[in-house]
Amino acid sequence: MFTVFAILFYGALSIQFTFPLRSKELKCFGEIIGLNILVVGSVSANSSEYSLKIHIPQKKVDSILQYSHSLELHKFSFTTNNTQENYQFCVHNLANAGVNFNFTLATGMDAQDFSLVAQKEDLKPIEIHLKKLNGLINSVEQEQKEIEERQAIRFSNVSKISYKIIIFSIVTLILMTLTNFVQARQLKNFFKQKKLI
Repeated sequence: MFTVFAILFYGALSIQFTFPLRSKELKCFGEIIGLNILVVGSVSANSSEYSLKIHIPQKKVDSILQYSHSLELHKFSFTTNNTQENYQFCVHNLANAGVNFNFTLATGMDAQDFSLVAQKEDLKPIEIHLKKLNGLINSVEQEQKEIEERQAIRFSNVSKISYKIIIFSIVTLILMTLTNFVQARQLKNFFKQKKLI
């Protein structure tokens, strides 16, 4: 069971797709990536008139990690240093015609090149596979910790919101009760003045 999960998770670390962009069109893709994760990717097109911007959009400052302009095949790699950040990959078609782009992104174990490790340490294929599985297990554990942290933050936020809703409901109930009491008293006084009761 764990092996199937590991293989599915391992395959999910790599993304590759093709998309068209009209003239002067900009398209951005986002990926939430954890702390100290290796990210490797590339953008290629049938034109050299485009730009690639990798950044972390934030409320106050847009921190740009990398910006490149007009490259035939652009490869990029970096290691994340912020935890639970949404990394944006924006491709801008600068050509006067539509262009098809091929975007590839690999993170974690999928981004590492084990052929160099195999040459340095003189490893057999089974040992390389074991190293990959060991790294995969470590990345799954890291991902699980990050998911638990996100879940704890969300639970805390939900608890705060539910507490505020309970307080609002109690205050609303008290105000409604007071309003009904005041209305009933005024109606009673009105009917007494008119000598209906």
